[in-house]
Amino acid sequence: MKVYDKFLIYKGVHYSVYFHAEESVTSAVYDYYKKCDYQTRANFLYLVKRLSDHGRIYDTSKFRIEDKECKIYAFKARKERFFCFFEKDKIVIVTSAYRKTGQKLNKRELKKAINICNLYHQ
Repeated sequence: MKVYDKFLIYKGVHYSVYFHAEESVTSAVYDYYKKCDYQTRANFLYLVKRLSDHGRIYDTSKFRIEDKECKIYAFKARKERFFCFFEKDKIVIVTSAYRKTGQKLNKRELKKAINICNLYHQ
């Protein structure tokens, strides 16, 4: 899979963070992000900037590993969860997102993130 500069979220000292794009003009996760309210978008961008500039987010209530085997992480912006993974060359790809409604992780959304991650690692 290719990373498209149009979907660059933020380029920091440690990482560059991108939305996953199906094609050069479409990204489902970016479309989801645009539909979120202002506070959620601002919170997500703060977390992305923090990770990119500092290399790590220590607060597991804001960023944590969700699947250790496939190394899928999640940004936790209010009630929204944005799954991501780390790619070579200091790139982070945000794969998918969903609104958390219960206590448990949405396995279907996690599987979707894993499938997208596998596309990049083929």
